[in-house]
Amino acid sequence: MKKSSWILLLIFAVLAALTYFYLNKPDTTLKGDEFAIKNTAQIGKVVIWDKMKNRVTLTREDGYWQVNNKYRARKEAVDLLLETFSKLHVTAQVPRAAEERVRRSINVNGTIAEIYDTQNRPLKTLYIGDGTMGSQNTYMMQKGGKYPYEVGLPNWTGVLKPRFMLDETDWRDRAVFRYPTKDIQSVTVEYSQADKKELSFKINREGSNFSVQKLYGLPENRRPIKAKTLYFLKGFEELIAEAFETENPKRAGIVQATPFCEITLVTTKDEEKNVKFYPVPGRKIGETEKGNPIRANVDRYFVSVNNNEDFMLVQERLFGRVLAPSNFFFEKED
Repeated sequence: MKKSSWILLLIFAVLAALTYFYLNKPDTTLKGDEFAIKNTAQIGKVVIWDKMKNRVTLTREDGYWQVNNKYRARKEAVDLLLETFSKLHVTAQVPRAAEERVRRSINVNGTIAEIYDTQNRPLKTLYIGDGTMGSQNTYMMQKGGKYPYEVGLPNWTGVLKPRFMLDETDWRDRAVFRYPTKDIQSVTVEYSQADKKELSFKINREGSNFSVQKLYGLPENRRPIKAKTLYFLKGFEELIAEAFETENPKRAGIVQATPFCEITLVTTKDEEKNVKFYPVPGRKIGETEKGNPIRANVDRYFVSVNNNEDFMLVQERLFGRVLAPSNFFFEKED
């Protein structure tokens, strides 16, 4: 081989090596926790949005978080988001050869999280992209940064983007009832079916005690058992729905039907919450001789809250405690 050929080959090898090292050169100025906000107590507001005009605003209130200044936020969802902010950790810089592709993907399909302190001053803005190869980590950038990075959480593998939800409903608190006994003035439980109507009742606060009155049939002359009354009322401390059914196509038809039961709770501040229960038919477990379906017991209800302001799905195993009959309060256990 001619000397000039050797020289050209050497030049080519050097250029290839320099190109490789340039494309894979790490950004040594970035710290591992550069994306994190260690002290999440300073966070007062988070605005999450995307280029499709989806937008959710979370604001810290006194003891809880609010969604879009309208609804109480689901505590576990907010706690998970705050924990995510505190643990964000850079695992690698995106290779230079892939930078433009990742940057473009984040710009088009990414989710933006603007984080403010309790004085409404900007703390950080994150651009959250899709998962990395194998969904081990998440592509991210931050405002003012030059490069996209692979970001994850210590001792956890997966994509972080689903934690930055853009649907208001996903953030909403699913509590149907959340009232401590001391705040309850009265509870009325009314059944609609003819064979259950006499089981309807009203509990009313009378000083430090509660009375129980049947709504239909002969009045009850016995005094209610205090322990049972308190047990029933304590059930309203936190009753959580399984899910919102806001977009359920059968919603309009369901709420026009007669409910199985209706509960009206009035607080000591004269605030009222009304909840109507509509049984969800149990699964088919057989047929009668005439071919009619035999179904399992009801284990879920659709509920309409405050004149259909909200429509939710609840589980009987949780709400059965407050769907009590009137005689529950007067009969001693064997």
